[in-house]
Amino acid sequence: MHLISRAVWSLVGSLAYFGATVANAAGVVDMGVVFPRINETYALTDWFPVVFAVQNTELAKNLRFSISSFVRSGPDLNGGLAGGDAIHKLQNVNYTSDPYLVYHYLKIVDEGPYELFASVIWASCDERGEQPLFLGNSTNLVVRFNVKKDGQKVDLVAATAAEGQSCPEQGFGLNVTDKTLEVSPTLDSRLNGTCAVLASPSPTTTGNPCRVRIDADADASMSAALHTALCKGLNPPSDCPKENAAAHQLVVAGVASLATAFGAISFLLASFM
Repeated sequence: MHLISRAVWSLVGSLAYFGATVANAAGVVDMGVVFPRINETYALTDWFPVVFAVQNTELAKNLRFSISSFVRSGPDLNGGLAGGDAIHKLQNVNYTSDPYLVYHYLKIVDEGPYELFASVIWASCDERGEQPLFLGNSTNLVVRFNVKKDGQKVDLVAATAAEGQSCPEQGFGLNVTDKTLEVSPTLDSRLNGTCAVLASPSPTTTGNPCRVRIDADADASMSAALHTALCKGLNPPSDCPKENAAAHQLVVAGVASLATAFGAISFLLASFM
């Protein structure tokens, strides 16, 4: 298990999405990258969205998902990070809809090849001892794409609108049983709570995040969250409410330097568990 122990600065968010209904295999939680798509070429845009989705959320609530991701650039993917790292901790999320979108935005200013690398961590029940414990596991998702001036416009609604889209390489499935156990703190671990029993601790099926549709309302909600965050930053857009004009000047200088270095509005996220 790859535990996340450092704080990361990025613009992140999540969205309870009330869009189109998604049919799922019974007992399978689907996790994956909705956007960008493998081998697609996108036009330059002010803020580039990275979107994940959890499907069959009723079964996901005890899996304690955490997503750590970054986008790297350059001909050999050695040109540095675009926007820094992002961490989404979902272990305390109240999944109020299905699917559930998790997203952040990046500043991508140069043309060229890019790679999104995401490490998804989850916890299930370890029943091997006298009492159940949390068993951590992880898998990696890689999405390579390109950015060019004449590429397709970044449009989440259009990109996800067509029926029958499939991208199993951008996601995975976990076969969750109907059994849960209660984990109590031990001398070695303070973790406690409900754990889910999986048919296998590792992914047993491919996923299909590309069947998730992002409708106009969901897209507008994400854009509004981005605008609100930018209005609280160091260089707010001109159309921000006036009350934000003075507030953004109070940001600590050290935080400002980090936000500038990573090219993103910053939120501090603590460790995984």
